[in-house]
Amino acid sequence: MTCLSARLILATASAMAFALPAFAEADGPDAWRVVGVAPDDVLNARVGPGTDYFVIATLPHDARGVQLSVCVPTTTTLQYFALSGGQQAELAGLAPWCLVSLGGEQLGWVHRRFLAEDAE
Repeated sequence: MTCLSARLILATASAMAFALPAFAEADGPDAWRVVGVAPDDVLNARVGPGTDYFVIATLPHDARGVQLSVCVPTTTTLQYFALSGGQQAELAGLAPWCLVSLGGEQLGWVHRRFLAEDAE
């Protein structure tokens, strides 16, 4: 393949990428904090995404700088929009669990309702 052919292919691919509809994809917050946990309690981190899994670690009620590795359930944008309306509603009703780390140490899975953006 000549250099000119490679440039033509690259230019065509770039133009096509800009012509396609784009969905906004936010990276999300850089860090999270624990919320909704009483001062005399801790947030349990479990070995799997759900209360059926045992607790392997805990986070303080006021933990900050929590990092998320992945949350489940998850779909790509294309997968989500390929679902029927009923499937989208069912997905929205599932409890989201996130695999978290604190201070560079992976802790376990926590329910997403106990995490909020850490603005500081």
